[in-house]
Amino acid sequence: MDLLSAPILLLTGLSLAAWIYLAWGRSGFWRTGQRLGTGGPALERWPAVAVLVPARNEGDLLGRTLPSLLRQEYPGSFHVGLIDDRSADHTGAVARKLAAGLDLAARLTVVAGREPPSGWTGKLWALEQGLRAVPATPYVLFTDADIVHPPDSLRQLVGMAEARRLDLASLMVTLRAAGRGERLGLAAFVYFFAKLYPFRRVSDPGRRTAAAAGG
Repeated sequence: MDLLSAPILLLTGLSLAAWIYLAWGRSGFWRTGQRLGTGGPALERWPAVAVLVPARNEGDLLGRTLPSLLRQEYPGSFHVGLIDDRSADHTGAVARKLAAGLDLAARLTVVAGREPPSGWTGKLWALEQGLRAVPATPYVLFTDADIVHPPDSLRQLVGMAEARRLDLASLMVTLRAAGRGERLGLAAFVYFFAKLYPFRRVSDPGRRTAAAAGG
């Protein structure tokens, strides 16, 4: 064996060992079996929920996303607070018009966002303002303004949290991509995140590893 072959063989062996560990010793990070599912428990009493949506210049998207929240088929009471984070496209006015058109204006509060104080980042400050503006509830759902929710999304999330006695329930949404390049890029991002925080591991209450989706 020459001097060049030994380092190559060593690197090849280390690479193979790393992939074997990732495939079998990382809680099967490549599996996507952790899903919300359908159905869910039938609770005797469904707790109230505040839904907070930080939105900045999202007027063009709200026509698809906001109705999916306002029309949730949830057995308990819930209220949607949309924080208009200093938008330049009349996001708040669009949200009010949509709610009125659905005859659900009473279910929506639009909060006029203010400049974040020192030490705060924009999105977190928007959510903080929303928390201060809506009544306190046992559960708070934080969701982005570009997410379309299925009709039973809220019921499933609360049902899962109640059934498993969770302090935090977080799921990754289905990501839409246009074109092969975006699909490849999104897949690489999701699986890289899953390598760091395997979904099965962060869903195990016996593990110390925790993670949550930004949406």
